[in-house]
Amino acid sequence: MSRSQSFFAVTLSVFAVAGLFLAGCDQSSTTTKLPANPKVDGSAKTSKTLQSKPADHEHPHVAGVHGGIVIPIGSDSYHAEAVIEKDGQFRLLTLGADETRIQEVDVQAVKAYVKAVGETNATPIEMKAVPQDGDASGKTSQFVGQLPESAIGKAIDVTIPNLRIGTERFRVGFTTAVQQHDNAMPAAVSGAEEQKLYFTPGGKYTQADIDANGSLSAGAKFRGLMTKHDMAPMPGDFICPVTFTKANPKVDWQIDGKKYLFCCPPCVDEFVRMAKEEPDSLKEPEDYVQGAKQTSGSASGDEKKVPTSANAVSPKLSLDPKVAEALAGLSKEDRSLVDSQRFCAVMTKSLLGSMGAPLKIEVNGETVFLCCKGCKTKALRDAEATLATVSKLRAEYGVKPN
Repeated sequence: MSRSQSFFAVTLSVFAVAGLFLAGCDQSSTTTKLPANPKVDGSAKTSKTLQSKPADHEHPHVAGVHGGIVIPIGSDSYHAEAVIEKDGQFRLLTLGADETRIQEVDVQAVKAYVKAVGETNATPIEMKAVPQDGDASGKTSQFVGQLPESAIGKAIDVTIPNLRIGTERFRVGFTTAVQQHDNAMPAAVSGAEEQKLYFTPGGKYTQADIDANGSLSAGAKFRGLMTKHDMAPMPGDFICPVTFTKANPKVDWQIDGKKYLFCCPPCVDEFVRMAKEEPDSLKEPEDYVQGAKQTSGSASGDEKKVPTSANAVSPKLSLDPKVAEALAGLSKEDRSLVDSQRFCAVMTKSLLGSMGAPLKIEVNGETVFLCCKGCKTKALRDAEATLATVSKLRAEYGVKPN
């Protein structure tokens, strides 16, 4: 077995283990103990508890369509998506047994207890019912609160002692500290091995590539860069050609005269090694896009190719079939605007069409598209920020509306 094949086998094994954890997300768990939590009232007949693993277990969760964490409630009887935004706003969206469906609950007072991972004391915060468009009178599918200043930007543990869904009451607990998978990353090279790897041409790695990369190794070029690994890339995202996690646009490297994107510097090491030792295994940069059709070795050779620059990806290419179906009913003018924006103006990781037909709204006279009705309130509340985000999205993906 070749070096790269061995690496891929290890990587896939780790991902398979992660999948088993995800499948058993609410099973065989222990109760998280958070100080100062009030007792939950109610009889045993009408009360259920979701027991979540302590943060030090690094319990992984599935990513939601808004970029948050999908949490099982009551042995997957229901779900919720927890969305933590940069300013510390905490949104809890209630979902059904099928987490793609919205679950309305009674408007109610909800209190969450929040603490940064590793800390002892939890801070209570009020989660106000903020109904989304379409929620029935007296019902809501969204609760919104504000994290304490000490928890903003940190991994947190959250406990909600009492959430009423129908006639049942649940205790919900989760952590944003996700399982790290650095063990699936290749080890970085150094010393004489690094010099030989980067500064000696071979296979598809040429002297022109060495010069274009500044005659540097990846370790030297990206020294000090902190990277995070996103294991749930969205359709259309560039993916690392080594781990198939979401690529980081800051980690690029020229090989065979073409620019590739990676999740972290050690993956550049591995790919350069592959380019030299197994050149036929390399695909075109446009093949490393989530949901992309393979263009290498095509019989017809007439498939459209995605530009190699990460900020020049056409949103019309490589769409998931469900996304394509959701966009099919748009007018020509609206489709052009959606193609130019590509992602939601509020939840910028949510691909337009991933939650059905995008929501079209007017913000200060300009047409803006959102992934769902739940984002409308925030989009209108901070109009300037919304329009700035749309402008940035259109500039980033290099597509102008007709």
